[in-house]
Amino acid sequence: MAPMKPIHPAAVHFPIAFLALAFGLDILHTLSGSLPSTITKSLPPPTDLTRASYHLLSLGLITAVPALVTGVREAVVLIAKQGMYETDASGYGVTMRTKVKALIAHAVANDLVMGLSLLVWYKKRANASETMLGKMGVGSLGTGEATYQPATWMVVLEGLLFAGLMMAANIGGSLTYIFGIGFAAGGGGASKKKA
Repeated sequence: MAPMKPIHPAAVHFPIAFLALAFGLDILHTLSGSLPSTITKSLPPPTDLTRASYHLLSLGLITAVPALVTGVREAVVLIAKQGMYETDASGYGVTMRTKVKALIAHAVANDLVMGLSLLVWYKKRANASETMLGKMGVGSLGTGEATYQPATWMVVLEGLLFAGLMMAANIGGSLTYIFGIGFAAGGGGASKKKA
């Protein structure tokens, strides 16, 4: 039987890009009032910014599903092949492998980002559907109000989520490029290359 090909490193790019753009557009929308007019003149209308942010957030959450499924699959394969623990330097005790600690941190950070992003998506959708114009999918015509305008707490949370997303992506990069997870299912690809 052919070895399983790791898919997770390839599946993560879309959710990272979509979520980062969604968070960035909401932050830009919120800060647009304090930006110089030379910049704000070239920005799309507030309705377009917030609608784009909402749809990018939706795409980020949808594309996160394959990334999550493949990540769990590859984590299970890694732990099944190599185990979670190794003998420590003294030879008497057992300690958790560094790559497994990184894997757990990566998974927890991504789960928090996805769960809280889903909360923001749900609240934006609920707020928009409470208005008649929101039910029609348009902003408040003539007022500049945006259909999916984020509340202040959402923007603050999205700033934190952006930082968490980048931290989780950095840990994932370390898992791939330092520990070799993703070059071959179960890790060890980088060490196999050196041998």
